[in-house]
Order: sequence, then C-alpha cells, then structure tokens
Amino acid sequence: MATATGKSNCITCGKEKIAYKCEGCSQNFCINHLNEHHQLIIKQFDDLENKRSIFRQNLTEQITYPQKHLLLKEINQWEKDSINKIQQIAEETRQLLIKYTNEYINQIEIRLIKLTEELKQIRQEDDFNEIHLNQLNQKLQQLEEELDKPSNISIQQESSTFINKIFVIIPFDKGNIIRFHFFIIVIYIIHFCFLEKYFYLYKSHLFFLENSFKF
Repeated sequence: MATATGKSNCITCGKEKIAYKCEGCSQNFCINHLNEHHQLIIKQFDDLENKRSIFRQNLTEQITYPQKHLLLKEINQWEKDSINKIQQIAEETRQLLIKYTNEYINQIEIRLIKLTEELKQIRQEDDFNEIHLNQLNQKLQQLEEELDKPSNISIQQESSTFINKIFVIIPFDKGNIIRFHFFIIVIYIIHFCFLEKYFYLYKSHLFFLENSFKF
C-alpha cells in the first residue's frame, strides 16, 4: 500500500521503498526485486517454450509413428493380456490332460500285455481259426481306438467368452450426417478372432469318469 512519501512495501523484501507495480500479478516490487521478478517471468516463459518444443516432438513422433499412440498401447496391452490368458489356460488344461492320459495309457498297456501273452499262447499251441482271429483283431482294434479317443475323457467348450472384446468409442459433431451421438467401432484383432473361435476349447472342462476303465 502506498504511503504519503510515495513509497510502498516490496512484496519480496518487505521494505518500504519506491516500488513499481507488476501489471501481471498486481504486486509491488522495489527496483532490485522487480528485476528479479522479471527474470523469473522470463524463466517461466522459457520453460513454457521448452514444454511446447517437447510437445511438438511428441506430436511429430505420433504423426510419423501412429502405432505409438497411448490408446494403441492400451490395445497392445489388451492383446498381450489376452494371449497370456489363453496360454495360461491352455497350459493348465494341457497338463491336466497329460496327467490323466498317462494313467489311461498305462491301463491300455496292461491290456496290450495280456493280449500279447494270449497271442503267444495261441501261437505256441497252434490251435486257432477265423473266429479266434476275428476276436483278437477286435481286441486290438478296440485298444487302437481307445488310445486315440479315450471313452472316459472329453473336452467341452463353455458358451461364455473369457476374453473381453475391445471397443473404440468415437464422438461425432452434431452437424455430422450420422445422427448417433457416439459411433462404436468394434475392433476384432484378426488373430484373436481365430483364437477365440478355435482355441477357446483350452478353457474347457475335462470330464473324467472315475474307475471307469474296463478290461
């Protein structure tokens, strides 16, 4: 506040001196601190120009490399997370299937050993006819079929999806011919369409009928 002597307190040092009002911040400064204040404003302006230069670089980079846009990075992350989900479920299901398939194969091997012993005995006795051959062929054929398609193990798919679909929501101006306030573009990443359709079986239930092995 100005006094009768035409002096006022400097906002920086607090001393009563001939002061000059800054039109920008409306504060009073003595001559020394007015220069400091001016230098501070110049520095702030320099910082603003540096920020603008950095922004210009970022804008140029996005124009040159549009795939580096932050929203595209979100899609890339979604893709990565979805792949990880598929791989995790596939591996879990694979290991579970291998575990029970190995047990099943062991049972088939036991039956094959019995069949082998039966063939040896018949060969030694040299006492067989077409009926015996048909019966033995049927036993072997049954083992072959059960090895490829176990009767008590199956893979089933769930009807619900386990990967969230991704959307882009784009607003349009009122004057646009399209009358919707928002236009929704559904992005189906090509290989994920494939994965969701064909690899979805990896998130499946294996149904095992305990103690259902028949010999």
